Amino acid sequence: MISLTRAGIAVSAVSVAGLVLGAGLLTAVPAAYAGGPVSAQTVSAQDITWARSNAQTDLAEIALGKIMEQRAIHPSTRALAHHIMSDHEKALAQLRTVASEAGITLPTTPTAAQQAQATRLMTVPSSQVDVTYDSLLIPGHELSISQTRTEIANGSSTTVKNYASTYLPTAEHHLMLVQADYAALTGSQPGAPSVSAGTGGMAATRPADDAPWLAIGAAGALLLVGTGAFGMRRRLTAR
Repeated sequence: MISLTRAGIAVSAVSVAGLVLGAGLLTAVPAAYAGGPVSAQTVSAQDITWARSNAQTDLAEIALGKIMEQRAIHPSTRALAHHIMSDHEKALAQLRTVASEAGITLPTTPTAAQQAQATRLMTVPSSQVDVTYDSLLIPGHELSISQTRTEIANGSSTTVKNYASTYLPTAEHHLMLVQADYAALTGSQPGAPSVSAGTGGMAATRPADDAPWLAIGAAGALLLVGTGAFGMRRRLTAR
């Protein structure tokens, strides 16, 4: 059973690696954006907030990728981290050009929360580092996607909105890859309550000690059903 499980994980890992290294996927970076004369645009608070947040997302992803280049256990996860880091390095360079055109000053460091995530990734046990990386990136990309859609819908600057439109597919693509890697590592979908930190994030099995309690619960449920049915028959007979 153990050998079969390991074989399944190995096949899944190869599949994820194929997604990352397959034709065309390594070019999933923001395409050229069509900016416009800054004088003809109005840069709103929404544009500024999104651009700054997006820059910090880029910086955080780059920092996490560098950690994973050193600590990742599975080759597929290491390849994924390198791919995502490379994309965000290119995205950050383009965003800096966009911000310069729009007159927006970008931060030069990730947020305090993002820095804490990097510290966590550096200190978790080696057996948990890959699944921890994925578990950090999934909600991070979901938030980035949501914020980017808001910018596209509500932003004012043509330059910033055009860049956000080219960035969105990259973030969505990254999320798909990370979710696939998480599933390969854990045997479960992101958010499923079957991840055990004690097993390095591998899918947990129900302890054998739970069996007696499950049997008692089932017997209790049957007793309640039987009692209800008996009471119903007595009421029908009385009529």
